[in-house]
Amino acid sequence: MKKGFLKNTLFFSAATFISRVLGYIRDATIAYIFGANALTDAFFVAWRIPNTLRQLVAEGSFNAAFIPIYTSLEKKDSNYAKLYVSSLFSFYTLTLSVITVVVVVFSDFFVSLIAPGLSEKGTLDEAGDILKIVFPYLILVGWVSFFMALLNTRERFFIPAVSPALLNLSFIFSAFFLTEYLGIYSLAVGAIIGGIFQVVLQIPFLISEGLVPRFSLRYVNEIKKTLIKLLPAFASFGVSQFAFIVDTVIASFLLGGAISYLYYANRIFQLPIGIFAIGLGNALLVSLSRHFSDGNREGFKNDLSMGVRFAIFVSIPATAGMIVLGKEIIHLLLQRGEFSQSDTSATFTALVGYSVGLIGYALSRPYKSAFFSTGDTKTPLYSTIFGLIVSVVLAVVFGFVLDWGVFGLALASSIGGISGFLYLYCLSDFEIDKKSAVKTLINSLLSAAFMVLVIYLVKAVFPSVYIQVLAGIPVGMLVYFFASYLMKEEMLSALISIFKRRI
Repeated sequence: MKKGFLKNTLFFSAATFISRVLGYIRDATIAYIFGANALTDAFFVAWRIPNTLRQLVAEGSFNAAFIPIYTSLEKKDSNYAKLYVSSLFSFYTLTLSVITVVVVVFSDFFVSLIAPGLSEKGTLDEAGDILKIVFPYLILVGWVSFFMALLNTRERFFIPAVSPALLNLSFIFSAFFLTEYLGIYSLAVGAIIGGIFQVVLQIPFLISEGLVPRFSLRYVNEIKKTLIKLLPAFASFGVSQFAFIVDTVIASFLLGGAISYLYYANRIFQLPIGIFAIGLGNALLVSLSRHFSDGNREGFKNDLSMGVRFAIFVSIPATAGMIVLGKEIIHLLLQRGEFSQSDTSATFTALVGYSVGLIGYALSRPYKSAFFSTGDTKTPLYSTIFGLIVSVVLAVVFGFVLDWGVFGLALASSIGGISGFLYLYCLSDFEIDKKSAVKTLINSLLSAAFMVLVIYLVKAVFPSVYIQVLAGIPVGMLVYFFASYLMKEEMLSALISIFKRRI
């Protein structure tokens, strides 16, 4: 059983873990200095616009359109592949620049569109001003995503994935040292500085691999082909991100701080997605694209099967852990300074709603990579549109009709994510080892049940929230892995063999 893409997933995951840890320190810093109020709502609304677009270009859509085409071209003619890269990079940069100019000029309109409720809170102007400062980050992160895709084709996953750590460091230092002079605007300045550092980090590795693109407006036929593939891929990832925008619109009419609660909860929820699911999708896309290009159906089936099983193996204990220890984690990370106990409780209810959908988001990644690797970018788009429709309808029902608040909005997003996966699965004709997948599912559920019991025992014995989190997480992981070992789960064996080879 080949584990090449799984090794790359672990490299990506390790780098992302470093970045996410710093991300939580960043969020704790923001919560400590600013709390959760109408002013932080204004920042998070302004930041969500370029950050949502960042997630579109950096977490799958560009890779999905670019890597299969580039892999095929480089196999035939490396010089022509370099010309294609340079031309695509130039047109890509121009497009991002035009988008940036439009949004900066009409910043007030976009903010009022995303969060109309801010006008009642008196922070609509602040959000518009923050957006003007922060939106050029889109160009910088667009370059980062382009360079990441190039380096991924050379089996370099760690450095591109760790670059967001620099963004988080910039946020932290800006919040501590610039807030006295700039107030909430210090965070926007931190975003721009962090984006510059992200770009600079990757340049030496591009040079060493001979992948530095040149500015060229020479048109090549593959650009049109890339655009045809990119638009539905972009829309596919965009529709899934749009669900969070819908949550923001509805939350802007709820109590002050609701947008911040959703943001903080989603940040914690995104940890397993960012560490494992995105890394799995990117690494699997490279692997499946090569198998498809070589006509290796057996290799395609094996890697896709392993991707599905890995998603199950990771997402189930992560879901259980967030529900059982979520409130304590939020308390440990955020509850200090201006962030109160009631803020912790409200954020936790949103986290529970998000956690329900983790397995749906995780399982969607390998299936989307499979479709993208074969050149089919439309089916993933239709799946996310279907999921979005479900999410929007339920968000209105849960948020306004049933008055479930931030929990209802998060739960609606989760059900939408699960619906999107079911759409992909039902329309897929890819072969996978279903028997092994079901076995992994059963083993993971049983192992997670043992893990939950032990975590509850830790919480009962130790009243300190610090011990509950700092001991509960590693002990829970050990119990999960030990139970999986007793059940002879093959995914655990695959991970252990990779670590042994690296050591």
